[in-house]
Amino acid sequence: MLAAVLLVSSAAAAEFPPNDQLLGAADDPLASLVEDEGDLRDALASPPSPAWLMGGLRASDPADRLAAIHSAAVPRHVSAIAPLAAEMLRMDEAPELRAAAATALGRIGDAVAAPSLGEALADPAVEVRYAAALALGRLPAEGAATRLSRALRADPAWYVRYAAVLALGRTRKGFVVPALEECLRLEPKWQVRMLAVRSLQDIGTPRAADAAAKALSDKDSGVRTAASLALADIGSDAHLQALSAALKVETDLSARTAHSAAFRKILSRP
Repeated sequence: MLAAVLLVSSAAAAEFPPNDQLLGAADDPLASLVEDEGDLRDALASPPSPAWLMGGLRASDPADRLAAIHSAAVPRHVSAIAPLAAEMLRMDEAPELRAAAATALGRIGDAVAAPSLGEALADPAVEVRYAAALALGRLPAEGAATRLSRALRADPAWYVRYAAVLALGRTRKGFVVPALEECLRLEPKWQVRMLAVRSLQDIGTPRAADAAAKALSDKDSGVRTAASLALADIGSDAHLQALSAALKVETDLSARTAHSAAFRKILSRP
């Protein structure tokens, strides 16, 4: 999904909340300690005790509170969920700290945090809603997709909707396809529609492929190209007619090339 994020234009990306406000310092000395599918940071991290965390979250200096939030963002550190959720939902706390708490809850990755993150999707600060949407996509929680689908339909900030689409794709669940299909019909921003196609590709079910095929008629050539790339991966003979029809009317060279390549790839399958 990272490739989808990189498709956002530089001008549009400038509208996103600054990542350093959401995630803290980008320079992580442990970032390279990855072995196979396990992250050695999980073994090296030492989560704070509940008493230490509570003390840090009550510190008068916002920098100390932010440090406490980051220290608690350890996978499966369930005892930190309640104090972090309380910090995230405090309307008198700075938005960047509430957003950091939402991000920390996503990194902990336990379904217990889902209701609080769902509440944060209604936060008045867009950076908090953005972080909450991304965090929900990392939780194995029933109902998370429903909350994200609501945000996708209703949030006024396009990059929150973008985060919701990204999170829905991360679920890899077939039942989110209708929400992504609706996004392709109604979403005004091409960036979000393109990511919806990529999320459908990640889900990979026949119904997801059918929804991606509908994007072959999108008004944006980049979205049409993404639709063909998705069909080349998850499409079937049932989509050859749609690709053929798209080729007959396509005027964009990149999209035509993608349509043709997808058509040939599907035909070559045994």
